[in-house]
This record gives sequence, structure tokens and C-alpha cells, in this order.
Amino acid sequence: MFQGPYREAGEILYGDSIESLQRLEGPIDLFINDSDHSTEYEEREYACIGSKLCPGAVVLGDNAHVTDKLYQFASATGRRFLFFSEKPANHWYPGAGIGAAWGEDQASAVVTAPIVF
Repeated sequence: MFQGPYREAGEILYGDSIESLQRLEGPIDLFINDSDHSTEYEEREYACIGSKLCPGAVVLGDNAHVTDKLYQFASATGRRFLFFSEKPANHWYPGAGIGAAWGEDQASAVVTAPIVF
């Protein structure tokens, strides 16, 4: 994925995410959390990246519809939080959601925005 000139833009880490994040020096501009979906593991991942994030870094979590760990992380670090709710109409899948946290220097805020398909 990161080949040619894109190699300088990022890095893909393979293996246990906690171990990989502990070795990562940072800084992190964008963190997408989509690994082990347990509440405890998600909380540990956010703890690992907290000091490595740039002030304007964006943190995305696809588990935000079932845990509040990204919201808690955003609140604790002075970041804004936004939850995108996915609720498909007339579909067997009940939906999910994605949380976003950003802007260490900005006041915390919570916004919910339902999306209906």
C-alpha cells in the first residue's frame, strides 16, 4: 500500500497492535482503530497512542456504537468527539457506528448525527 512516494507518508504495522503501538515512536496524525473489538483492548490502544498524537490528530474508532472508550479518551484528552450512526432502513443488519475524536487544543463537544440509508 505504501509504495513509491507514499512510503514517506505512513507505515503499516503487522502483529499485535498493543506491542506495535508501544514500539511506534510517533508522531501520529491519523489513527484508525479496527482491531480487537473488546472494550479493554480498545482502551489500552488509546492509552498507547495518547502521548504520540499530534495536537490536531484524528482518531477513528469503528467500535463506538458498542463502547464509550473513544468518547472517554476524547474527553480525557480535551478532544472533540463526533459519533456517526449507521441505521439501515428495511435491512436485516441493525447498523453500527463510527466515532471520531480530534483537536487536542479545542474544547470537548459531543455531537450525534444519524445516517439513514
